Amino acid sequence: MRYLILGPLEVREGETEVALRGGQQRKLLAILLLHAGEAVSTDRLIEELWQGKPPSTAAKALQGYVSSLRKQLGQETVETVGAGYRLDVAPEQIDAGRFEELLAEARRLERAPAAAKVREALALWRGPALADFAYDDFAQHEIERLQELRLSCIERRIDLELALGHHDDLVPELEALVHAHPLRERLRGHLMVALYRSGRQAEALDAYRAARTVLRDELGLEPSEDLQALQRAILDHDASLAAPQRVDLPSAPVGTRRLSAGSRLRHPLAAIAVGSAILLGTAAVLVLSLRSHNVSAIVVPPNSVARINAAGTGVESFVGVGRGPTAIAVGAGGVWVANAEEGSVTRLAPATGKFVATIGTGAEVSDVAVGFGSVWVADGNDGTVTQIDPRLNALAQPIPIPLGSRRALAPNPVFYVAVDRHYVWATCGDQLVRIDPKTDRVDRYLTVGTPTGLTTGGGSVWVTTQSEFLLRIDPRTVQKTDSQLLAEGVGDPVYADGALWLINQGEVQDIAPTTLGVVDTVQLRGDHPSSLAAGNGAIWALGYGGSLSRLTAGAGVTATLQIGKGTSAVAAGGGATWVAVRAAG
Repeated sequence: MRYLILGPLEVREGETEVALRGGQQRKLLAILLLHAGEAVSTDRLIEELWQGKPPSTAAKALQGYVSSLRKQLGQETVETVGAGYRLDVAPEQIDAGRFEELLAEARRLERAPAAAKVREALALWRGPALADFAYDDFAQHEIERLQELRLSCIERRIDLELALGHHDDLVPELEALVHAHPLRERLRGHLMVALYRSGRQAEALDAYRAARTVLRDELGLEPSEDLQALQRAILDHDASLAAPQRVDLPSAPVGTRRLSAGSRLRHPLAAIAVGSAILLGTAAVLVLSLRSHNVSAIVVPPNSVARINAAGTGVESFVGVGRGPTAIAVGAGGVWVANAEEGSVTRLAPATGKFVATIGTGAEVSDVAVGFGSVWVADGNDGTVTQIDPRLNALAQPIPIPLGSRRALAPNPVFYVAVDRHYVWATCGDQLVRIDPKTDRVDRYLTVGTPTGLTTGGGSVWVTTQSEFLLRIDPRTVQKTDSQLLAEGVGDPVYADGALWLINQGEVQDIAPTTLGVVDTVQLRGDHPSSLAAGNGAIWALGYGGSLSRLTAGAGVTATLQIGKGTSAVAAGGGATWVAVRAAG
């Protein structure tokens, strides 16, 4: 059995994926994998599963999650050790362990075989490390460690391939990497060398000037001595920069499967994350359509939004946006994309999907909503809500969230924002806040617990929480009118056509708004849902594996489009469905 964390969490037995139920069970497995072979106390597991706010039933719930894992992974795999549990998994069974093993092997090899070995290591990546847990405290240190290790590995591969005469091939990849990691001087140097050796001396010097500008503007620093020396060597046509004789490399990384035009696909539409895109350190997506016996491809590059037709059966176009698109909203004459990694919002034209403008917010952005003639942006850890005027594509002053009953020393991020007919709603730390759009002031608070989703509809405000509750809230009084304890992994509610839909236990559920009972449960085809959207007469479910599914009440899944790993947000409106793709590193 293999355990994959270099991307969304997966468990595979041979070529078969082992289905993992729900968010909390997946999180438990991830925690144990990060401590494979070590005993982890129940107290620590409870602390990390519920991020310091466990329900009274936490110990019993943990026992249930362990029991489920044993059924799926084998009784002997999850061992009881004292007052805790140990995952009996060897390092080589975890893809991260195999990744580091391959890197160690590469260090002992000559250049050409070392480059092939490093490529093999990078081909193990399917997206950002522990992608399901990007906002969970327990995963942050390992995510940062693995992402840095991956980027260093990419730099090492480029070192080797430049020494083997592959400068022409590397220029497009290096341009993309520099765009994604503008402060990484080693990548800037690689780009300068690759351009110079490709006979593009002026562009190599332009690359140096761009590096100097970014470093001075962002950090107040001059380029390093090494980068300055490289610039002087380029100006002097130093013989040490002469291009070496090209040495050919294997055509594909070991273990990478290529799809030929004659290959048979399981579905008329299929997707495959291309090995070369993984080597770029990005999440470029290749969407393949099978017509007769020919395969046509549309590549949706990282940091882009794809426009999907209303039937959910094909990509019509795509356009580049900012770094790290994390949320999309449609309305007020635009498609609005929140770009988390650069603190901006990109506006697209709904009719064509073309770029209109980018508005910098100066804050971390995590969600976006449209209403009252404005665009409302949740500013993440900045703890504010920002208003954008779509007539001017300009910012109003951020709306601060007063402390109210919140803990002054606790983090109070604003991760979710939504609108109804009368108010703007946002979550701030463990509270729901109501904003009056006439005054742009917060006028009510309600403690709800750590939120996992927020929506409005049917005359109510709906919040899902990390403690596995669905809350129905009266927007006039800002008081809970009902609550329902669901199961692990509840989140991302959307309301449409008199029905409430949400993610629960790794499935999409249709919830009756009056009783909060489950009306229907829908399983995606070979995938687990990560986010939902409503519009164009359907519910749209994005899967961790990169699928986009169209759902309707009573009929379940009516269409599935495999887009690929790296997808990060979905919205529907303007006669199309919109899917964001993030870079993987």
